[in-house]
Amino acid sequence: MDNQTPSKIDLFHADSRVVFYICDCSLNKNYSFYNLGREKGTKLINRLRHIEKLTWKQFASLPLKNGLTQETFGSDSFNMIKDQDSSEQQIAGVRYYFHFRVEETGLFRVFGYQKGYLFCITHIDPDGDVHH
Repeated sequence: MDNQTPSKIDLFHADSRVVFYICDCSLNKNYSFYNLGREKGTKLINRLRHIEKLTWKQFASLPLKNGLTQETFGSDSFNMIKDQDSSEQQIAGVRYYFHFRVEETGLFRVFGYQKGYLFCITHIDPDGDVHH
């Protein structure tokens, strides 16, 4: 990779295990934990537990159907995450905004950003309503 091409993840933390952080999660009932029933809540927790066994490098290497999809700069999803991003990285201009699917074949997605070794969850979209 050349110095001009941004990496999918912050390479400084590539060998760190992924840890989820929910303090930046939207409180909008449509895009937060409020909208999850028991079944979807259980699927989400099980998926998060699985991902937390991986390093950032392993997580980023998964196929798109169950791995990270980087948000395009300036897209609706990028801006939605940016509005919830409270990190100092945003101010410095370094942004790693993503979503991943909770189920390989479903529309259930989690949006957020990387802050060091943390994946900061900003939005939970159980029904594929966000920018599809």
